Amino acid sequence: MNILQGRYRIDTMRIWQFLLILLVATVLLAGCGRTPTDTPPSITDEAPGGSEDASDPTETIVILHTNDFHGAVEPEETQASGGTLEEGGLVNLVSLIDQLRAEHPDRTLVLDAGDAFQGSYVSNSTQGELVMDAMNIAGYDAWTLGNHEFDWGQEPLRARIAQAGFPTLAANIVDEATGEPWDQVQPYAIVEVGRLKVGVLGLTYPDTPTINRPGNVAGLDFEQAEETVRRYLPELQEQADLIVVLSHLGYDGDLALAKAVDGLDLIVGGHSHMFLESPRNINNTLIVQAGAKGQVVGRLELTVDVDTGEVVDFSSRKVLVPVTGNPAAVNEEVKSLVDAALAEAAETIEQPIGETAVALQPQSTGEFALGNLVVDAMLAADVDGQLADIAMHNNGGIRAPLPKGSISFGQLYAVLPFDNQLMALDLTGEQVLRILEHSVSNSPGKMLVAGMTFRFDMSRPAGDRIVEATVAGVPLDPARLYRVVTIDYLASGGDGQETFLEGTNPAYGDTAVWAVAQYIQDQSPVHPKVEGRIVQQ
Repeated sequence: MNILQGRYRIDTMRIWQFLLILLVATVLLAGCGRTPTDTPPSITDEAPGGSEDASDPTETIVILHTNDFHGAVEPEETQASGGTLEEGGLVNLVSLIDQLRAEHPDRTLVLDAGDAFQGSYVSNSTQGELVMDAMNIAGYDAWTLGNHEFDWGQEPLRARIAQAGFPTLAANIVDEATGEPWDQVQPYAIVEVGRLKVGVLGLTYPDTPTINRPGNVAGLDFEQAEETVRRYLPELQEQADLIVVLSHLGYDGDLALAKAVDGLDLIVGGHSHMFLESPRNINNTLIVQAGAKGQVVGRLELTVDVDTGEVVDFSSRKVLVPVTGNPAAVNEEVKSLVDAALAEAAETIEQPIGETAVALQPQSTGEFALGNLVVDAMLAADVDGQLADIAMHNNGGIRAPLPKGSISFGQLYAVLPFDNQLMALDLTGEQVLRILEHSVSNSPGKMLVAGMTFRFDMSRPAGDRIVEATVAGVPLDPARLYRVVTIDYLASGGDGQETFLEGTNPAYGDTAVWAVAQYIQDQSPVHPKVEGRIVQQ
């Protein structure tokens, strides 16, 4: 063998060794990493239960939230380009929550911001039991109380709290006698979501006593939001990675809280029925709210640094998911409950009572046609064998529209859902004037009237804004005694109208909804209008 042949044999062996090493390395690398055609997992592609890599420094969670459902058990039908569209409804709502949670079952938190029950005959007839049954089935993690949770008094509310399979949170309700937190609720809860501990603090509406019957909140104090949050924030920060305020303060209250208090990651709001299409970011606090009556479910994604608890990313738009008919999978358990409740209530809620010649809408301030219909019916009612001189009803107690055409009792009940009873009493003209002054003290008119008119000027000092008032076309006489029909909510001092408590010779009549139903039946078709009873100068 010459030298050349030997050199060739040696080089060939080295080449084969090199190729063998290269092949082994290629196989090992292929087993350790993704091929170029692989794509990183999105949040919807990851396996349920958390991040794919436990060493990932962040965790992405989903917060589903509702507020102000107001007992909207039945869906509403609206006209769309493709025909009739079903919106809302308890079955559709829970079915959608099921669907959204199934995407990330171990990293989803479901919250409700209050006012869940009051608003429809079907819900009210069980004082919210049907809705709470559905919330348990839906698997809510926590809720806070709205002001309307107190509408039937504390005993029915205690029953709903006991029925709830999840924490009831209201840090700012305290026992008046002891100053301790109300024993029916928790101030906050710590919920484990994925690799995070989420602290959820509940806040109800601080002015609940001024807009509810005094007896319904007897023995309870409702504290202001800021002082309550500052009291609990240090212990929450010790226990939780993420701090969420579950609030029934209303949007303005949420804004004020976010500006005033540092260290809050998220406020899930209610009370003001706002459809926030994207979160508001105030002082590094996100604020969300999901409309009302189960028309949408709020869905917010938060990506959080596991070590620091810092929110490093969030879904910035399209955070409201419409609740419509034909869900991907119907929650049959809720459907069975709702079908049974509707069947039981059908005879009452489907009963026709008359027609309206015009569409009628509620309005939060001033005079409006639907309000005039209500107070006209109250004035015509026979409470104690005599007709009243004046009828009064607050704007806030009229809750839903009436479409043009036939009116069922169920539709009218949605307009007047509070089961308020008519009450007649004697008031002097001076007392009537004080009631009117209070109604324009903070906003332009929140008291509807029949049998009288009044004019007011908001530029004048509070307490001196009524510039003219007449009864049956004659100037209001401060010394004369007038028979006034109102609702027991106002007669007991609701809406801060404590002057009603000075009334004498009280008498009780039917509920307001039955009185209005009788009036519509007698006068059908009704065509109420704005008549200039209440005029702002």
